[in-house]
Amino acid sequence: MTSGVMNATTTALDWVSEAFDAPLARAVVFGIHNKGHLVVEMLLIAVILFLLSRKSYKPPKRPLTEREIDDLCDNWDPEPLCPPISEEQLAHTYTLECAATPHTIVDGKEVVNFASANYLGLLGQEEIIDSCIGSLEKYGVGSCGPRGFYGTIDVHLDCEKKLRISWELQIQFFTHTDYPLFLV
Repeated sequence: MTSGVMNATTTALDWVSEAFDAPLARAVVFGIHNKGHLVVEMLLIAVILFLLSRKSYKPPKRPLTEREIDDLCDNWDPEPLCPPISEEQLAHTYTLECAATPHTIVDGKEVVNFASANYLGLLGQEEIIDSCIGSLEKYGVGSCGPRGFYGTIDVHLDCEKKLRISWELQIQFFTHTDYPLFLV
């Protein structure tokens, strides 16, 4: 029995080594000789065709009965989305003691702040704060700033002028959807 298995294994290995050494199975890709390139591709194509020819799973056509639906609903036990919070965690609230910078202080300890959107560290700079206060005093607060809602303001015109100069265009206009419309 073992000699029959050994003979079959040896024959299979000889056939595979001959297939990989065949001239049709060799390929040169980027100057590298790949033995068995076409054999592997043919095997992949055969596997793909086999998988495409198989019938896909189709659920039974019969709908669930009311009793089956009730049984499924009664047996369903949803898993929590987050681990349970202990009483100690509920009692302790964390206090942020400075601006939300990349490195911030929480409860007296300096920590890395992964929850901040302040990637460039511009949040605490005086120039940025003064510019924001000036903009709020001049323009007020709104949920957006396109012309369709607030009308044309000097910021729109300044932006168009700077873009027109930098892109060397004669005329430029921004629509209220913020898609640029170029008229040359």
